[in-house]
Amino acid sequence: MIAIQENKLQRPSPIIPELSYLIHLQRPAAGLHLREGYPRARMAGAHLSRFQGRGIEFDEVRPYQAGDDIRGMDWRVTARTGKPHTKLFREERERPAMLLLDMRPAMFFATRGALKSVVAAECASLLAWSILHQGDRVGSMIFDASGDGAMRPARPVRGKRAVMRMLGNVLAHPYWQQRPTAACDSLLGTLQRADHVTPAGSLMMLVSDGRGLDDASEAMLMRLLAHHSILFVFIYDAFEREMGDAGMLYASDGTAMQQIDSSKSAQRSQHAARFHQRRAVLKRLEQRPGFVLIECATDDDPAAVLARRLGRGR
Repeated sequence: MIAIQENKLQRPSPIIPELSYLIHLQRPAAGLHLREGYPRARMAGAHLSRFQGRGIEFDEVRPYQAGDDIRGMDWRVTARTGKPHTKLFREERERPAMLLLDMRPAMFFATRGALKSVVAAECASLLAWSILHQGDRVGSMIFDASGDGAMRPARPVRGKRAVMRMLGNVLAHPYWQQRPTAACDSLLGTLQRADHVTPAGSLMMLVSDGRGLDDASEAMLMRLLAHHSILFVFIYDAFEREMGDAGMLYASDGTAMQQIDSSKSAQRSQHAARFHQRRAVLKRLEQRPGFVLIECATDDDPAAVLARRLGRGR
């Protein structure tokens, strides 16, 4: 059952998402607008591109130059200034989107709020519904411990069916029931596979805790920026960022148990260093044109976090 209080949706469970809740997220998603970056796809659509030419959206008036189309003359400005002026237009272009959702074992962890995997599923749903509201094509790819995706990538298409297919794949993923003992942490293979199925000029959206962001993955992301805009939603738990001194801690994946002695400063420093290392990679990438970073903790409200960065009124 979904509780609605002060027009805010309350998640039914912090451990596993429910389809009805993910569907209801299309309401707050209507207020998001993915306008960062410029589209580069060649198909007609609802986004304005850098390309200037005959189109339906007026851009500016400038002095006439040799070779300009005479049909674009602005006769009113020409008469007022006594010098020939022409109108410029921006063509509308489509920007398809590909959503990559991290479902590796480490995503099924949290010390507060909801599991990282639950928060990631909610963020992915909000982004997918937002793309649908904008009339663009959306595709999806779930990647897990195998390193190259548990589900066959769904190429970007239009319509509600594309979003529902993604939601169905998320909820049907076997890791909700049982996590594997071995995991592939590298993101390189996932990024390479995504590049093969993502049309040039797309908005590539990654929802992940960034585990496995090594030098090769960083280099691959920079190469992808030559052809795509990238939105990275960084999911993390406060415990990953900083381990407090709480004595002996016990962690379990549902099968095995592991002890962590948080009283040792070296243990805490090593733990924090791993987190800050992958966050530093994202911060470097954020300085690149076309890369947008959004951070979301497990005790955050994903809709509120995305609205702060992507809300139409910002």
